[in-house]
Amino acid sequence: MIELIITLLIGSILLAWGVPNYRDFKVRKQVTDYTNDLIYSITSARAEAIRYGQTVRFRAKGGGASKSWNRGANTIKVIVGSANEKLADLRAFDDSVTITQTGGVADLNFNSIGSLPAGTQFRIENTAVLNAFRIVQVLPSGTVRVVRP
Repeated sequence: MIELIITLLIGSILLAWGVPNYRDFKVRKQVTDYTNDLIYSITSARAEAIRYGQTVRFRAKGGGASKSWNRGANTIKVIVGSANEKLADLRAFDDSVTITQTGGVADLNFNSIGSLPAGTQFRIENTAVLNAFRIVQVLPSGTVRVVRP
């Protein structure tokens, strides 16, 4: 009987230690997944600009004040004198994660050689867990990199 009680005590201690760590791991994994989705979409928009040899715009969904990166994004081929053509959609993100853009311009307009007028930075974060964030930098050359892994 004493052996059973000791085994249950050790098991409950391990469970009490492991469950919060597992939750933190899942949250950090979600932030990493969303970061990878964003990087893939931005890189694809740049590739399309080079492929078509014309401006391709990567912009947050929504209009005016409701424009938000959390709602997803569109990749649009800009056609002068005609209707723009939507090339791709980035799905909306979970409300537990916030995506904020700092610096640069609101829309990423890749020119025919895949560069931007100015660089920008994105912060993908879940505030439920300490240090569960990534910072993605888009350079004026169009190169995308994670500066805070």
